[in-house]
Amino acid sequence: MSKPNSGPGASHAVCQLTGQWRGRQYLLHVPGPTTEAADPRPLLIQLHGRGIDAARFDLWTGFSAMADEGGFVLAMPQAVGEIWNDGRQGAPTSEVDDVCFIGAVIEDASSRSPIDRARVYLVGMSNGSAMAGRFACERPDLIAGIGQVAGTVSASVAERARPALPVPVISFHGTADRLAPYLGGRPGGISRLVMIRHPAGPSVGVDEWAAFWRSANGVGPSCEIETLGADVSIQRWRGSNPPGDLDFYRIEGGGHTWPGASARVWIPPIFGRISTTIDATRLIWEFLSVHRRRETEMSTLRMAHD
Repeated sequence: MSKPNSGPGASHAVCQLTGQWRGRQYLLHVPGPTTEAADPRPLLIQLHGRGIDAARFDLWTGFSAMADEGGFVLAMPQAVGEIWNDGRQGAPTSEVDDVCFIGAVIEDASSRSPIDRARVYLVGMSNGSAMAGRFACERPDLIAGIGQVAGTVSASVAERARPALPVPVISFHGTADRLAPYLGGRPGGISRLVMIRHPAGPSVGVDEWAAFWRSANGVGPSCEIETLGADVSIQRWRGSNPPGDLDFYRIEGGGHTWPGASARVWIPPIFGRISTTIDATRLIWEFLSVHRRRETEMSTLRMAHD
């Protein structure tokens, strides 16, 4: 592990994995003093999208600053060729086992800083969002919730997925997103030629994805609907247990963007409009931070995977 960057109240280091993951790395941001005596903290894993590395993506989201404020550890893994194997057919990284890699990142981060394993969360955008969706379907025992921006999950993953545990989900998606269409399917528009670079199989639509998790989490069809400003509406589903919580934010006219991020990082002709009505980074952390995985749930499924 490289020497952490100096800075007030934080460490930021490049972590190299070993063994079967030799050559792969992630960034680790630890707020405050890093002593062995420190209390275990939540771990949030941030997954970048296609065509951007982990460090630059964090400049978009601002999760490092949120980690300092919220007191959680932030891990930022790097995908092979900046493309996650999210399960979509035809991806150039289809032979890469990124589900196991993210599991290895959780283990490695836990060896470097005290982590509350009941409070591990996964967040991503675009291809990283679809990867978070796949991980939630296949290894829900390792996480206590996911946050998704501009992405759902591969249609092929959703077709075969049977999550063994409920997973809290918070989602943000623009209705005018051409790179990850709100209704699902394949990317459209000229922008896909600039950004996608490689074929990407179809994804499920946002409403279909919400229905998937309502079924998986045992939540009824009725929901609370709230409107924020002129462009944001929220559907909230609550079950009998907190692990069933679902918050889906619909951004009217929103593009392939991170709500609340600085407008200077987006190119409107390619990405579309960005909403400044809400701050997705803060809302994601506020939603995820109240959820935790029960130890009995984690241990039972981990034994099945070992």
